[in-house]
Amino acid sequence: MNHRYLYQQLARLGAMLGLFAILSACSTTPVAQRQQYDFGPWLAESPATPVAGKLQFSLAEITVPAALESNAMLYRLQYDNVQQLKAYSQHRWSMPPAQLLAQRLKTRLTSQGNDVMVSTEAASPFPVLRIELEEFSQIFSSTSQSHAQISLRASLVKGRQLLAQKSFQQKVTAASADAPGGAKAMQEAADASIDALQTWIKSLPLN
Repeated sequence: MNHRYLYQQLARLGAMLGLFAILSACSTTPVAQRQQYDFGPWLAESPATPVAGKLQFSLAEITVPAALESNAMLYRLQYDNVQQLKAYSQHRWSMPPAQLLAQRLKTRLTSQGNDVMVSTEAASPFPVLRIELEEFSQIFSSTSQSHAQISLRASLVKGRQLLAQKSFQQKVTAASADAPGGAKAMQEAADASIDALQTWIKSLPLN
């Protein structure tokens, strides 16, 4: 038998086996699963009890810029181009930010004995809280440091009368410079924003 021919056949067989091994490895490589996040359950420190000066208002639908209409988890690179919003490819919110914030606000305030209703402004017997959500993103100051930032403007109206208006901003440092760290920091920033809103509304002479 021609040794050169045998060598060529063995080399060809080896190449085919190598290609088969590569294709098999690719087919068994786990595909990255898309992760979804929300704010988690609200764990009240104590059972809800009536509180002095409880709030009574209606919550209008929270308005957002076009970038916040989807479930995308957004971030900015402050050290590169902070004006450019980017989205994580494998990490998303379970619902758009406006819905997350509205759900958290209603849950937290009603658990503390307040009355928060959702109705059209024309039909509401109570002042209506309008919220314009302006920023809801994770901002990286470096490749290893980031914080969650929520910026919003709140207006309290009754009928056609503007009772009060104020802008709020919360920044919370993320424990890790990645999507899970950003999601946790965003939940903390949302809770801090709700606390600030509650304090502000209680300070207003609404009666």
